[in-house]
Amino acid sequence: MERLELRRHAPRDGERDALSSEGRTIASGVGRSRKQRYDAIFVSPAARAAETAAWILRGAGQQLPPDHAVIPGLAGHDSTGGSPEGLAAGVRALLDRIPDGGLGLAISHTPLVERTAFGLTGREVAPMAGCEGILITRHDDRSISIEELRLPVGP
Repeated sequence: MERLELRRHAPRDGERDALSSEGRTIASGVGRSRKQRYDAIFVSPAARAAETAAWILRGAGQQLPPDHAVIPGLAGHDSTGGSPEGLAAGVRALLDRIPDGGLGLAISHTPLVERTAFGLTGREVAPMAGCEGILITRHDDRSISIEELRLPVGP
């Protein structure tokens, strides 16, 4: 069994390709609350995606694992232009890079996270806010299940 957290990047700083102060706080909080150890990290080519992964790792108290990469398909830059089927195929390839029983983290964008969920399961999910996503589990029989990873609503 392999698992992959596929998350939207944290909130950005206006039109810049960087996280806002709030985005850094949210991403760090995700790392603290999940308390996961990641075996692999994958990010889209956007700087805000790499920054989100860095802040999640920081919150989790973890260094960057040896298996990490920029994956153009996480930004929809694949031969299908980010179709649900193309994104699902790309995620299956990422799952192949995660050791058995391991967990990976991939940072993408909306609506690509939602399209991936549909491509993998045929199930639509509501739009993701910054740092929300899905937990994809590939079971030993190669079947796929997903769980939505929503952030808690404020006080």
